[in-house]
Amino acid sequence: MIPILLIEDQVELCQILKDTLSLYGFDVTYELNGEDGYTTFTSLDPKIVIIDIMMPGSDGFSAVKQIRAVNKEVPVIMLTAKPLTEDLVKAFDLGCNDFIRKPFVMEELIARIRSFARVSGNGSRAVHNIYKLGSFTLNASTQELANDSSRFQLSYKEVELLKRLCEAKSTVVDRQLLLTELWGSDNVFNNKTMNVYINRLRNYLNSDKSIEILTIRGYGYKLIERNS
Repeated sequence: MIPILLIEDQVELCQILKDTLSLYGFDVTYELNGEDGYTTFTSLDPKIVIIDIMMPGSDGFSAVKQIRAVNKEVPVIMLTAKPLTEDLVKAFDLGCNDFIRKPFVMEELIARIRSFARVSGNGSRAVHNIYKLGSFTLNASTQELANDSSRFQLSYKEVELLKRLCEAKSTVVDRQLLLTELWGSDNVFNNKTMNVYINRLRNYLNSDKSIEILTIRGYGYKLIERNS
């Protein structure tokens, strides 16, 4: 079974997730605060971490910062009951891979966990796509975006979003389609989350002025590459 670390102060939710995820081949260990969560992380070597923001003592942000100090690769999914844009930005800046609002649909969480389990080497999925974007190269299998002067380790969702923009280069990618394919629905929270992702991708590509992600109001996004 694939080990998951859940750091969440609601005991009932922890037990529900533990019992449910065991049916899908995941072995959930849970801790009720950030301090114990980090201690368990160092000994458990989980393949995925799910962590709440608001907890007694050390909050989720502090625990993620500690985890990322010793492990840059393990997928981290953050849970929150307060979907504020500043929380989204802070979570991604600390290195979280995904962000889910409480209360969540169990099927959605399971789908995201299974996706991360595959890309972290616990399933049969293997991606070998290489994309050129001006001076940048996106390696989807290693989730790395790099050029001669910059190198970024992208999250799974960032890779999937940028791949779709690359594949449709110079044509508009429908926003609702992106939301449905990558987030499962086009609700307000997911819209806000995707805005954060798009801004992060723009920041990554900012050093190459020949590349731009345009917002086509009312439709979606378009990746353009200008001739130098």
